[in-house]
Amino acid sequence: MTVHTAYRWRKQMIWGIVMIAAGGALLLDQIELIHLEFNLARLWRYWPWLLVISGVIKMIPPTTAKHFSNGLWEIFFAGWWYVSFNRIWGVGFGETWPALLIAWGVCLMLRPLLDNIHASIKEQA
Repeated sequence: MTVHTAYRWRKQMIWGIVMIAAGGALLLDQIELIHLEFNLARLWRYWPWLLVISGVIKMIPPTTAKHFSNGLWEIFFAGWWYVSFNRIWGVGFGETWPALLIAWGVCLMLRPLLDNIHASIKEQA
């Protein structure tokens, strides 16, 4: 199995589990076994967790340097968005946007290192 095939299968499995859990919760709410309170403003705060899930999926081996760095970027972006949107530590988007430049630079610097690591792993196999 290739890395890309494993990644695609893993991605489908995780998102399938997320969809089943969401659908199950909504179904239980509809048949009144549980009570979910839908407040879209409250739910909006937690959408970055979808990016965290996506980022983690990309980083779980077997992976490629590109998938790993993209996953790292998604996790950082989700954290930045969550901190800025909720004004954690008293900072918002206006004060924290330079962190995106720093994260972008870190990902650019890590990419060649990750390419070398993945290339050496392939040679050993």
